[in-house]
Amino acid sequence: MKTKSKIMAVLLVAVAALTVCFATVAFTGCGETTINISGSTSVSPLMEKLIDAYNEDHDVTINVTESGSSAGVTDAINGTVDFGMASRELTDEETKSGVTATKIADDGIALIVHKDCTVTNVTMQEVYDMYASRTAIQTVITTAYGREAGSGTRGAFDELIANADDETLAELTNGYAEGIDLFNGTNLVKESVAGNANSIGYISMGSVDDTIKTVSFEGVAATTDNVSNGTYKLSRPFNLVIPEGGLTDAAQDFVDYILSDEGQAIVTAEGYISI
Repeated sequence: MKTKSKIMAVLLVAVAALTVCFATVAFTGCGETTINISGSTSVSPLMEKLIDAYNEDHDVTINVTESGSSAGVTDAINGTVDFGMASRELTDEETKSGVTATKIADDGIALIVHKDCTVTNVTMQEVYDMYASRTAIQTVITTAYGREAGSGTRGAFDELIANADDETLAELTNGYAEGIDLFNGTNLVKESVAGNANSIGYISMGSVDDTIKTVSFEGVAATTDNVSNGTYKLSRPFNLVIPEGGLTDAAQDFVDYILSDEGQAIVTAEGYISI
């Protein structure tokens, strides 16, 4: 009888433990915490660095899906992720849906060319004319690459580049000129420019590497210092898109880390501008 009683006691304790486990972490499995993030391909490289540093002291599974800023906003609105990523400001329509933006960094938009390109500086009018009508820049740059509709980088770039009448690229009826290829992601733009000596493209300043080079814009070099002091005009925010219902405790802890001195030091180290 004593043996049976001990067995029953052990079973009851095990069942109770399992009940508590399933009740408290029903969405992630016993003992496991998961955070799901989606959105901007420009924010993603920085987010991955932040995740790596965060998980040195935390046992959390954080999944990142690169889907573009607009998709990240939509996921946050629909509540299918813990939060989204957007490399632009939210629109009025998006904020009316209940989501809010939390800025984690500022980023410059770098104009990039082939490593052997002789062009070192471009004007706003030259860039506008290239994307609007494919007008050659200084007879050297004859084609351009851009991002897909829904990209936060494209949205910010289109709003910032204007012609002499202050008409932005975003106001063009038919988008970019015929023959300008669009890509779903920063790396594809970078690889295309690196493979075409007569091309120009635009990417996150934090994604610039030695496969391409940047050109100055209106006589100002694309550097973090020039973004910070306001002299380099092509810049935009990196935002987290917070769902209407707010964050889970786990997601809030991670966001708090990103906004902390430690998290912002990573922002700076990766070539972005801390808040």
